[in-house]
Amino acid sequence: MTSLGGRIKSLRAERGLQQRQLAEKAGMTPSMVSQIESGRLTPSLPTLGKLAGALGVPIASLFETTRNGRLHVSRKSEYPVVSFDGTTEKWHVLGAGLFQGKIRAVVSTLGPRAKGVKTDKVVINPGQMKLFYVLEGKVALHYNGEA
Repeated sequence: MTSLGGRIKSLRAERGLQQRQLAEKAGMTPSMVSQIESGRLTPSLPTLGKLAGALGVPIASLFETTRNGRLHVSRKSEYPVVSFDGTTEKWHVLGAGLFQGKIRAVVSTLGPRAKGVKTDKVVINPGQMKLFYVLEGKVALHYNGEA
């Protein structure tokens, strides 16, 4: 996990700022910025607000452990494909293996008047959620006897 000072230093470097320049923009001394970045000084909330403002980020981003803007590109040819017995429907699993199982995106294209799939291969465990987003047409979902 990146320390608060390390996160501030990283954001400063991404913006091409020297400690002196960040200090000037935030209205503090270069020594104070140096001490915060090295972890020798724990800044107050108002000081963090000034640093966040000078860096052009929300104050909460100073505490994030993952980087914003992180990008993972998956090619269609890399998507695992799930198919179901007795149907031509196929589901393309996007970003398989990413997000530690917290979210999974699946693209499914149904033909006109598709009768759908009855399967026990789609499992929703307790505490999991599924989101269905229909771009065009209508879809009826029946799960455990509920529509």
